[in-house]
Amino acid sequence: MSLEPGAFEPAPEPNPEPNPEPNPERPGEWMTIDGTAYRCVVLCFLFSSRKRVDEEPERSVLLGLKRTGFGTGRVVALGGKIDGRESAVEAAVREVAEESGIELAPDALHHAGRISWSFPDQPTWNMTAFLFTADAGSADPTASEEIEPRWYGVGSIPWDAMWRDAPYWIPTLLDGRPVDAHIVMERDNEGVASAVLR
Repeated sequence: MSLEPGAFEPAPEPNPEPNPEPNPERPGEWMTIDGTAYRCVVLCFLFSSRKRVDEEPERSVLLGLKRTGFGTGRVVALGGKIDGRESAVEAAVREVAEESGIELAPDALHHAGRISWSFPDQPTWNMTAFLFTADAGSADPTASEEIEPRWYGVGSIPWDAMWRDAPYWIPTLLDGRPVDAHIVMERDNEGVASAVLR
């Protein structure tokens, strides 16, 4: 069943025997959610007020065209896998620096929630992402081998160039509200079969 962005299924009834909540500070590389393995990743959304010529400053978010690896050819948020025993914050700081050249202090990051994706036909792609936001000030990103970063006005997000689930949950984050979401992808690994936003 495909859903329109903004139309969410009701949250399922709580599991009577839920798995213990993993340590959000140091979740490790994998975690089990309801008996299914998910790779732990981080995504960081950097914001800035960029002044355009003869215009008022516009709130912008840093996204990037993925050049290599998972999601090649799509516009994505900065981020990647949590390595070993590094914390989610440490992973976010490292990934932002690697992908954009922007150095962030750990205390500059703000927790913005969590989202998980299930890929029924590619379970090794299952991921749970710890989300962060940060103010990048006037920092200018530089391209890396993996990402070509670019500032986008929050009213000019290139939805058609992103994963199809992006319109279901990114607007919540852009509005400054915490995200708690689960996305199940279609069997083609492209479309959205279901989206739950709590």
